[in-house]
Amino acid sequence: MKRIVIALAVVAALALGAGIYLNTNTDGAVLTASGATHVVPRAEVEKHAEEDYGRPLRDEAPDSVSCEGGLQAKKAESVDCTAVFKGERKPMTISVTGVEGDEVTVDFAVLNKSA
Repeated sequence: MKRIVIALAVVAALALGAGIYLNTNTDGAVLTASGATHVVPRAEVEKHAEEDYGRPLRDEAPDSVSCEGGLQAKKAESVDCTAVFKGERKPMTISVTGVEGDEVTVDFAVLNKSA
């Protein structure tokens, strides 16, 4: 169900003329889940988004990223964030693409419109 909602949001955004930039690094970023709830802490999600979003294909990395919370270590889970690029706030979604033990692989998507 969550994938359908995300897909519909992407289609709606594209229909409205907004672009979406995806981090297409085939390895994705790898974060570490911890604790009994198996969650990647919010601070680690934000740190990796700032450091890993632009690699390897985009030169522009966000100046800062603020997320709603941590990220559950389950495939297809996601967290909504706001990324700031040169003073412009843009919506960012960070999605889990794989989980192996405590290692959580994620991809980043930024909607090319102001938040």
